[in-house]
Amino acid sequence: MNGSWFGEFFGTLDEALYALWQFGDPSGIGQGWWGLVILAIWGIFLIGAPLALAHWAHGKHEWVSATMGVFGGLAIFWWAFGILPSAWIYYLDSNSEILSGTIIPASMGINGPVTIGSWTILPDGYRFAIADNLYQVIRDLVVVILHVVGFVATLWAAARIQKRYPKTLAEGEIKPESGGYK
Repeated sequence: MNGSWFGEFFGTLDEALYALWQFGDPSGIGQGWWGLVILAIWGIFLIGAPLALAHWAHGKHEWVSATMGVFGGLAIFWWAFGILPSAWIYYLDSNSEILSGTIIPASMGINGPVTIGSWTILPDGYRFAIADNLYQVIRDLVVVILHVVGFVATLWAAARIQKRYPKTLAEGEIKPESGGYK
């Protein structure tokens, strides 16, 4: 690890954050605020409102509750499994000249000379490349991690929802005896 990398990292960090700010508003309409506006619209109208309506309608209007719960859940899935990974890749690809080699390492390897005792394993000036495309590897690995975390969170949320909102019988309905011959 080269000590100058840390200086380059912190020296480039402000450019990377500015590029992230501008990434949310590529046309320059709102000088970066447009991405936050889209995020708020998505969060309030496509996720928050349907889930609030589903919670309000639970036990009173089951079809409304189920439909709004599915609508809010699908909006979350669309965001977690489509928009976030896509935005991550677009951001890194469009700003690779700022990020590659400074914020995210471009390659990984072992620089010579490497010796063990009197044996020279790597001569001076030689680089043993472990990953020449480390930037792309890290970019894609983050997408995989986003999907794994999203999948685990989906399973966890499904279990919590099933536990919190168990299926109930309609008013006046009697629970039938379960299975088997009489």
